[in-house]
Amino acid sequence: MQRRPTPVAFIAFIALVPIASCLGGSSNDVAPTVTSGPYSAVSTELKDSTSAPAASIILVRAHVTHAGAVIPAAAVKFTVATGHGLLSVDSTSTDTLGVATVLWTLGDTASQLNTLSIVSGDGADSLHVVTVVGSPSYLIPVTSTTNDVATGTPVTIQVRVTDRPGNPVIGATVFWTTTGGTLGSPSSVTDAAGVARATFTSAQPGAFTVSAVLPETATRDFSITVH
Repeated sequence: MQRRPTPVAFIAFIALVPIASCLGGSSNDVAPTVTSGPYSAVSTELKDSTSAPAASIILVRAHVTHAGAVIPAAAVKFTVATGHGLLSVDSTSTDTLGVATVLWTLGDTASQLNTLSIVSGDGADSLHVVTVVGSPSYLIPVTSTTNDVATGTPVTIQVRVTDRPGNPVIGATVFWTTTGGTLGSPSSVTDAAGVARATFTSAQPGAFTVSAVLPETATRDFSITVH
């Protein structure tokens, strides 16, 4: 009996079987652990939409996780989106606990929205902080620091109280002292522009010094010569 030839398609199939066996893994193989992006979650320890004094420095700790597990050595990008703040670094990597840190200096202007964007892999988060006026820090003269007046003529002295970056402080108490003469009041409170005022009068000629004082913070002297 004449032997029938083996079909070419069948030969090709037989030849491919060893190759497929080499390429295909066993169903019992363990999938490799994901050690790099994408990352599914970026979060911070700070409460969003909070407030802080203008120009203050905030420590931001960004946590990077994937499926609930922390991701060490993950690249993290920080960007100031609004508020003209400054960052200690623009990018860094997470530590062994999956945490990346940055120092965020808020903008100088009070009542301004500051936004920090944090990105790692496909995960992202944003922090929003509204700046407020800080503690009274400086006394800025509004009127001249030297005055020449006639005897009995009242002189009005004005200072502006500001916080560290220069925002006017409303409702701050300024105390006044003098080396002679008479003050209209020993203290005054700053108005909506952060300005406090005092009135000085002397019935006697002489050289006098009137001082505006923020206790344990700042002092501003005014020289008055009475003729």
